[in-house]
Amino acid sequence: MSLVIALAASREAVIGADRRAIAFLGSCPKLEEELYSGQIKNDQELADRARELCATLQISDGREKVWRQGDLLVGEVTEISARLSRRRRIYLTPGASLQVDITSGEDAGATQGAGEKSAGGEAKIRAWDGVGCIVFGNRITQKLAYEEVGRVGGRVNEALIRSILVKAGDSTASVSRGHLVLHSIVKQSDPKAALLKALQEDCKESGWRLCAPQ
Repeated sequence: MSLVIALAASREAVIGADRRAIAFLGSCPKLEEELYSGQIKNDQELADRARELCATLQISDGREKVWRQGDLLVGEVTEISARLSRRRRIYLTPGASLQVDITSGEDAGATQGAGEKSAGGEAKIRAWDGVGCIVFGNRITQKLAYEEVGRVGGRVNEALIRSILVKAGDSTASVSRGHLVLHSIVKQSDPKAALLKALQEDCKESGWRLCAPQ
């Protein structure tokens, strides 16, 4: 889990994310704690600490965590182990957003990316939101993002999202220095219905069971 920032304004939607994926090959809770609490600032520190703790990592900066789905924007963060895949996803359009928790079982696989099929699982609607800013991430990236949002009195825009992603990349090895930001001004006649339809289509394609739609 790293950093996704979503903004649903009345006339636009913006979503941005880093591109880092980190897989721990074996358990190393101490390294995970240090990494996701912000103690490890850069890639060299991460490599050095992994050697000290005899931990093996796979790191890539090519994961797509945000994408377009028709006129909607979608983003997700993931937590993947050999037995379980957890995703927190957000569907976004001007004026509205939909947060979903997705859990898949042992057959989900550890190399899934955006749009890849899962072997089944459960999608549970977490929250419906109107205009506002939502941050997904680990402790250090969420803290950094909300501090920056607080400094501007909650007046979030695309430029601020980009600046937060840059600052996060300079501050912690848990996110990449590169990032992707997407923007949409296409308004839906019924935003809630459009978001729910996109989720239902993804559930059908990926074999997820949709629980308690709201």
